[in-house]
Amino acid sequence: MGDDSMSASQLRQRYGRGGTANDSDLSASQLRGRYGVQNATHQQGGGSSTLIIIAVVVVAVAGAAFFFLQQK
Repeated sequence: MGDDSMSASQLRQRYGRGGTANDSDLSASQLRGRYGVQNATHQQGGGSSTLIIIAVVVVAVAGAAFFFLQQK
């Protein structure tokens, strides 16, 4: 019996947590769904790299301002 002919409750019994299908028989997507793990793509926002770049720019500007003010 193919997946497309199974009802939703049968699919949950087979692929859901504690289901009859072994983890080794499931695809990565099915395993993520079974255990509630989000897909690990890095396309969802800038993350910490954006914050690091902003911090480096702020420190560089503050350092340059301090350096030029000390020369007067």
